[in-house]
Amino acid sequence: MGAQVAKKTRTTLCFVGLLAAMAVIGTAPNALAGPKSYNINVLLDEPHPFAAAPNTSAPAYIPADQIRPRARVPQPFPYRQPTVRTAAERSARDRVPAATAQSLSLPSTPRKKGLWGFISEIRIGALAHDIGPFSSNEEDVIVDYNGELLFNSPGFLDLIWAPRPHVGFTLNTGGDTSQVYAGLTWEFDVWRSWFINFSLGGSLHDGELRTTAINRKELGCHLLFRESFEVGYRFESGHSITGFLDHISNANICDANEGLETAGIRYGYRF
Repeated sequence: MGAQVAKKTRTTLCFVGLLAAMAVIGTAPNALAGPKSYNINVLLDEPHPFAAAPNTSAPAYIPADQIRPRARVPQPFPYRQPTVRTAAERSARDRVPAATAQSLSLPSTPRKKGLWGFISEIRIGALAHDIGPFSSNEEDVIVDYNGELLFNSPGFLDLIWAPRPHVGFTLNTGGDTSQVYAGLTWEFDVWRSWFINFSLGGSLHDGELRTTAINRKELGCHLLFRESFEVGYRFESGHSITGFLDHISNANICDANEGLETAGIRYGYRF
C-alpha cells in the first residue's frame, strides 16, 4: 500500500512541474520583446540588391526604317617616298634584250635576215652530166659545176607555203649543154636535221635544138621547164650536205624533146 501511495505522489508532482514550465515559456517572448514588434513586410518590399537599374536614356524600340548605317570615314593611303634613279639606272632598266622582247611580243628593232637582208642561202656542187634516169644518155658523162642562190621568201608567197626564189647555173666542163635557171624552192624538215626540198622553174640552155650528132641531145627549145629534188642533212650552224637531181625538158611543146638530167652532191650554207 505504501508503495502505491508513493508512486501516485511522484506522478502528481511531475504533472504540476510540467504545467509550471509551460506557464513560464508562454509568458517569456512577451517579456523579451517589450512593447515593440518586428514587421516582416518591410523586408519584402525592399528591391533586390543585384537588380540593374532601368536605362531610361534610350528608347526601348527603334523602327527598322529609322536605322541608318554608320558612315565610313575613308582612311588616307600611307605616303611612299618616290624612288630616285640615276640616268644610268634608268637606261639599264629600259633596255630589253632582243630575245626577251621576242618572247614577250614586244616591239623591237627588226633584224635583217640573210646576207644583205635578202639572200637566204648559197649552194655549190659537182654534178654528173646527162646521167638519166628519165632520158637516155647521149652526151658525155663528165662533171658539171653548179652554183645557186636562194632568197628570202616574200610575204605574198605565204599563200603557197612560202617557197624561196632561186637562181643558179650548171656549167658543163666538156663543152656540152650548160644552163642558167630560176624558180621557186619548197623545203620541209622531215626528221631531226634531215630535210627535203623540190623546185619548179625554167631553164635557158646553150645545147642543140635539133642535131644529127650521136653525142648531143635534141632539146627542141632554148627555154625549158626545170624541176629538181634534193635530200639533205644540216650540221653545226647553217651548213648542209645534200644529194641533188634535176631535169630539164619542154613537155613536148617543141618538135624534139629528149630531156636532160644531172645528179650529184651539193654543199649549202644558210645565212
